[in-house]
Amino acid sequence: MRKYKGYSFINIVGLAVGLACVFLIYLFVQDELSYDKFYPKSNDIYRVASKIKMGERKMDGNTICAPFSPNAVADFPEVRYAVRINFWNNVLFRFEDKQFVEDKFLRTDSTFFDVFSRPFVYGDSKTALKGKNNIVLTQSTSQKYFGDLNPVGKILTRDKDNLYTISGVVEDVPENSHFHYDLVGLLNLSAEEEDNWFSDYMQAYLLLQPGSNYQDLEAKFRNFLVGHMGPKLIEVLGIDINEWEKNGNEFKFYLEPLESIYLKTTTENQIEPVSDIKYIYIFSAIAFFILLLACVNFLNLTTARSYTRAREVGVRKVFGSSRSMLMIQFYAETLLMALLAAVISFFLVELMLPYFNEIAKKSLMSSLLWKGEYFLFMGGVIAFVVLFAGSYTAISLSGFRVLSVLKGEVQKGRLGKRIRAGLVIFQFTVAIGILISAFVIKEQVDFMQEKKLGFDKDRVLVVDRAYALENEQKISIKEKLKGYSGIEDVSFSGMVPGRGTNGWSMYKEGASNEDMINFRLMHVDENFIDLLGLNIIDGRKFDVDRLSDTSVFVANQAAIAALGYKDNPVGRNIYKPGFNQKGREALEIIGVVEDFHFESMRDKILPMLLVSNQNDFKRYMLVKLKPENVMDGVKVVKKYWTKMTTGQPFEYFFLDSDFNNLFKGEERVANILSSFTILAFFIALLGLLGLVSFEMQLRIKEIGIRKVLGSSEFSLMVLLSRKLCLNVIVANIVAWPLTYFIMQRWLSNFVYRIEFPWYYFIFALLMSIILAVVTVSGHSLKIARANPIESLKYE
Repeated sequence: MRKYKGYSFINIVGLAVGLACVFLIYLFVQDELSYDKFYPKSNDIYRVASKIKMGERKMDGNTICAPFSPNAVADFPEVRYAVRINFWNNVLFRFEDKQFVEDKFLRTDSTFFDVFSRPFVYGDSKTALKGKNNIVLTQSTSQKYFGDLNPVGKILTRDKDNLYTISGVVEDVPENSHFHYDLVGLLNLSAEEEDNWFSDYMQAYLLLQPGSNYQDLEAKFRNFLVGHMGPKLIEVLGIDINEWEKNGNEFKFYLEPLESIYLKTTTENQIEPVSDIKYIYIFSAIAFFILLLACVNFLNLTTARSYTRAREVGVRKVFGSSRSMLMIQFYAETLLMALLAAVISFFLVELMLPYFNEIAKKSLMSSLLWKGEYFLFMGGVIAFVVLFAGSYTAISLSGFRVLSVLKGEVQKGRLGKRIRAGLVIFQFTVAIGILISAFVIKEQVDFMQEKKLGFDKDRVLVVDRAYALENEQKISIKEKLKGYSGIEDVSFSGMVPGRGTNGWSMYKEGASNEDMINFRLMHVDENFIDLLGLNIIDGRKFDVDRLSDTSVFVANQAAIAALGYKDNPVGRNIYKPGFNQKGREALEIIGVVEDFHFESMRDKILPMLLVSNQNDFKRYMLVKLKPENVMDGVKVVKKYWTKMTTGQPFEYFFLDSDFNNLFKGEERVANILSSFTILAFFIALLGLLGLVSFEMQLRIKEIGIRKVLGSSEFSLMVLLSRKLCLNVIVANIVAWPLTYFIMQRWLSNFVYRIEFPWYYFIFALLMSIILAVVTVSGHSLKIARANPIESLKYE
């Protein structure tokens, strides 16, 4: 290491960077795999999900009807507890002069803490939810309202007159949970809701008896469904479930293990954003290949230096060293370098962790590096490095014959230049593959954020909790805001694009009971279409002066296609099932809007119906601001809001940034890949510099002779770089089809996606050649300019 300081530095630093990448990804993967495992009974908890197929529409949901849970406990001995959960967000809570808008108010059953056990700071988990108006706070929520005081017995007020008695304080839910809450209260469902098998607004979790097989329980769900839901379908909708399924439809319940929800769920409309197990595989593969890059650096420099150490081996053997002793020596050298690299990598992880947390949207702590399992993992990685990178040195060099070595008959580079070239090609293949993948993912994310969505999301201020305004106040604030020069339009709606929709199953003209079509539903007012710039292609929009517009629809093109109303759809009817009444209610289509994206672009645009909300369903107030007065417009909206709601919190967001949150997962992957692309190229180029500089030292006399015979510095530079460029070109050719196949698989997850950008292949080729040539050009120029007399004089 002292004799070859430069090569030792390259080996150790390259290995340290590789190990730091591996350890960072290890922390990330461990965090992702740890979701929901902190609950004491997590192995026995399952979420109920459903698969539904209605015609061409397939749905995979995690919300179910209210009666499922109590009937499951009664019917299945395997089910110990069944709890339902439903979140209310943007709920105003007050205590004395303090008021806060809460986004995580969990309504559930009294046995919630029997299933999702958490330590209680104050109160008793067994009795905390027994009272009808009891409420449990998390530690952070309690601190917000009451400081360090024990709040048990105090009264919280929800909205205007709903009173809750605080019965306990529970520790905050860790970050690695697929749902979080700040307040927990009872569902308090009516008798009608408890028997409504057609509701689907809550999640249900089952705690099974220890040792129960959840797949055996799933097999019983068919009879359970037919026995409980079948008669209701006939009674209310006139549908026989067996006949309905014969028409190609499907409805079934299944179970998702709690510990697999975050990474493996396939259901729609999650409580909170989840991840994907595919990304665990991708990042694990990246960590492995980056570690291989670092090991290849070590192996390449070792093979290049094998000739220079041959005489050392010969002398040692003459003085009595056995092959096993030499192997131990070379393995020990590799181990020493790996340990030095591991120590450096620890400090690199400390330095890189804040940036990594930022791009990965995590809160990983460096304290995790001191856990026992981390040291076990680090030991395994170091053992892999020693075996992979040190085996050639230990086995090959220790096997040199003494006589051959001392006679100078050992050939330079026992693996040969072709093997070393192959290792360089491997390094650049990995780096180029990661580079192209990062570019493709970034372009897909940009495409989703910039694609024409069918509506205008720019400069749309959305104020939440618009139901704090009375109907007369809504009319008044509309008029006042429209009178301000910096505001273009104002609208009230029940939903906005990107924040979910309701579902409604209805019939087209002449359809049988079994031929229902599922539509997405959005409650809007008469200004909504103009404010978002939706394109009316047939018919008209809603008219506030027409009382009949409370029972009409504006449909999107996908809805018209699902109905089969290709010719003159305006004026035709859609029929809503009449619950607890005979016949179907006819609803007229008054207009058709061009398809617009209201959900993620992973899925195709679904049939959507806009319905007028003249009286109800007004959660959001949308304000279209003029570009020159955006911040002034926000201040004006806040002023009128505060005045009309008598000081209620002003909760708002901008529609463009909120809609882009749908792509945060892909954006996170793109950012992480971009970072590791830089590190992969750094390691590959570092190893290339070491290898080329060492081989140039071996060719220094050849270069001196060429200069004496008239070679120019430029011709020598071309000579020294030609083989390098050829290797990089071969690496690109190998990387292109592999990357294309992997990225096409990834892009297939999106219905609306980019075409594979072929020009990235050329860009990657040019970039890799330029980086490689620039990396070694300084050293090549130094060798080419050297005085040939110095290299040719007799040693």
